[in-house]
Amino acid sequence: MVERNRRDFLCNLSKPDQQAVLQGLRQRYQVLLKVYLGQGDAVDETLEQVVSVAFSADVPAQLLVKIHVQVMDQLATQLRMEGHSTAFLKDYRLALIEAMARLNERYRHAMALGPSSPHPTRSPETAR
Repeated sequence: MVERNRRDFLCNLSKPDQQAVLQGLRQRYQVLLKVYLGQGDAVDETLEQVVSVAFSADVPAQLLVKIHVQVMDQLATQLRMEGHSTAFLKDYRLALIEAMARLNERYRHAMALGPSSPHPTRSPETAR
């Protein structure tokens, strides 16, 4: 059964705790992009870490997209400064698509199981 603690939702955390969660998610996402076009085992494990953090903290999808764009912008800037081409970075959109698909499956599975308590486990951002 999928259990989440509402107190761990991003919207219920203090600003410093929100920043810590988002920084950890950003760091995991950077690692994901480094290994994404590499070996399969490391990709699956890293992707699962990103999805687990995003799901547990109830991170809105828009915020995950924003993190992807920020990380990609940083990587593109670094590559340009080193004189490398950035054309291959388009392939990394697949990492975002896969992360979003897995996150969607996690939410779908949690909704199919129903809430384990009388209190819903969705934040205001996801309750639409």
